[in-house]
Amino acid sequence: MNRFLLTMTAFAALTGAASAADMPVATKAAAIVRPACAQFGGFYIGGNVGAAYYTAHRNDDDGLFVDNAGHTLTDTSWAAGVQGGYNFQRHCTVFGVEADWSWTSANATFQDNPNAVGALHRLDSKLKWFGTARARSGVVVDDLLIYATGGFAWANINNTYTDFVGPGTDVFSVSNSRYGFAAGVGTEWKFADNWSLKSEALYIQLKQQQDQFLAVNNGGTFRFTNNDNIWTARIGINYIFGGGAVRAAY
Repeated sequence: MNRFLLTMTAFAALTGAASAADMPVATKAAAIVRPACAQFGGFYIGGNVGAAYYTAHRNDDDGLFVDNAGHTLTDTSWAAGVQGGYNFQRHCTVFGVEADWSWTSANATFQDNPNAVGALHRLDSKLKWFGTARARSGVVVDDLLIYATGGFAWANINNTYTDFVGPGTDVFSVSNSRYGFAAGVGTEWKFADNWSLKSEALYIQLKQQQDQFLAVNNGGTFRFTNNDNIWTARIGINYIFGGGAVRAAY
């Protein structure tokens, strides 16, 4: 009986010691493999599609048109482009830089005094493309990156002014690149080791500019002050080079 009790006591002691020795290792192993959040660090490239809402404010500084107040021209068009950048990630916080370029075909028009007989005053403003170079910063929740972004923007805009009165027509057209700033928010979902889906909304404000031209038929030099902005919403896909596992630990 005594031998049996001694044997059981020794067995219990050894089992308890073994369990105690194993606990830190098990706890440490669990911490290593515990999933934290998706990894977005590294270089990436991709493409996007969406829509662009273009607004062109034109102020008739010298009264060329019948109604020489400010004119607002708007149009909504498709937009498609490419993007690329680099992300720095520490734990579940991301900071990165991104550049993008989008093609579009927004054509905003305005016709002054459309019921006038023997006269035509028309404004046309076409947005051909736009691009941005931005910083972005956000946090990763599970597999989703939520971020805010802002930086520089530029766009190519073609303005055409048509002035027809009586016997002649003056048409003046200018195409140039405009610069400004961009700001917005977005999300990016890591759905595979090297792939992510993104959605983004941006506001672009371009620097004010003045067009000046000689209207021979109207006998004078006329100026229009231009103020342009763009709202764009888009979805896209990115390939992340060396993206690693979809989920990783701290």
